[in-house]
Amino acid sequence: MIQDFKNKKITVMGLGTYAQGSGIAAALFFAKAGACVTVTDTKPAETFGVAMRKLEKYDNITFALGGHREKDFTDADMIIKNPDVPMHSPYLALAKQHGVPVHNDWSIFASLKTNMWVGVTGTRGKTTTTTLIDTLLKTKYPTRLCGNVGVSPLALFQAIRKDDVIVSELSSWNIQQLGAVRRSPHIAVLTNLLRDHMNKYKTINEYYTDKENIFRYQTKDDVLIANLDNAEVKERVKKAKARIVWFSRNPFRGEGVYIQNGTIYFTQHKKKVPVCALSDIRLAGEHNQDNVLAAVCVAMVLGVAPVLIKNVVRKFTGVAHRLEHIATVNGVRYYDDTTATTPDATMAALAALPTKNMILLAGGTDKKLEFSALAHALAQHAPRLVLFSGTATDKLVKELQKTRYAKLLGVVGSMKEAGDMIRAHAKRGDIVLLSPGAASFGIFKNEFDRGKQFRAFVRKLKKK
Repeated sequence: MIQDFKNKKITVMGLGTYAQGSGIAAALFFAKAGACVTVTDTKPAETFGVAMRKLEKYDNITFALGGHREKDFTDADMIIKNPDVPMHSPYLALAKQHGVPVHNDWSIFASLKTNMWVGVTGTRGKTTTTTLIDTLLKTKYPTRLCGNVGVSPLALFQAIRKDDVIVSELSSWNIQQLGAVRRSPHIAVLTNLLRDHMNKYKTINEYYTDKENIFRYQTKDDVLIANLDNAEVKERVKKAKARIVWFSRNPFRGEGVYIQNGTIYFTQHKKKVPVCALSDIRLAGEHNQDNVLAAVCVAMVLGVAPVLIKNVVRKFTGVAHRLEHIATVNGVRYYDDTTATTPDATMAALAALPTKNMILLAGGTDKKLEFSALAHALAQHAPRLVLFSGTATDKLVKELQKTRYAKLLGVVGSMKEAGDMIRAHAKRGDIVLLSPGAASFGIFKNEFDRGKQFRAFVRKLKKK
């Protein structure tokens, strides 16, 4: 219970800058519970303007910013790890050596709340799938949306009622500590497993193993919704104890959701129920069909009527920064897909939109990924290409040199330079797509800053 934290020494490692993010929410949660909280981060205090103003009024919060101190990890009752903190941190190792348990906001939340919990993880599609699930379930249940959408569950803790359904987007780092409390969501969704985050994991198996926490602690009374079309998912979920409900673009035998002759069906106990038409989906690309299928699966399992599902799917236009059409200016269509931070994600965007008259903004910082397949996709689709400078761009250019691709307009060091190049080359009937296939750091604060700068450029075009 919450009162158990009173007078406990809690170290929050990694404050973060999101107003309702893991670090800030954890610090506030434990401070209000009467704990003695130490907030530590490698970044200096001036980085955290909003957070500092929220936290400084609590006498039981102290700060160790601009670097970590060993005593905050050895002389503590508990460490709360921000998702951005690498699992191989020597300070976390030090805590474990001294028998100090390491948690995060989700392991604490899962140990205290027993609400129906729907959790979504995977390499791609998490935000779109989670947002659609929340919209679908709202037709029948009170829901709380949180997780990797920028809202920690601890930020909502006091407001959550016993009947609320928790709908959460969960990164591999959000669920990394669930083993500490041996809890997984009651309904777990695994969208796909693709290569990513090799800058933070030592091996791909280490990354996938973290993802398995979405179902690792489920029981036979729980449900795992899994992508039958993803080979890695099919192999990994063999370990699951929960009832598996599949989704696929192709018909199959068993329980789940699939597409047949342009209709989405749900099958259970040998009954086949039409839910909606494929044409009801307003999102572009086969990858978004997967997202809708996964969300429909959750809704059907939780008893949402097909007619309600169909109405929601027809109206759902997606989530900001995810293959989002933001404007048409002088006959040029502009799309923001800044959250495409892997080559696979950019290839999905290329497959979803016409590329004959496309200018693609891509490139940036490498996450230790491979770019050969993206280079061949670019050679096949042949969009004109503007690249943001960075280590990923260096690797992509080398791979492009091995193909017949010859439409590189240039490499730029800012959104302003990219905008100048777009103005010089875009003409009526073109598509301009921001889908980088790489991380943003170096030129931008994060992928959302990159997207915001792109949108600001497009807004200026509209005013001219």
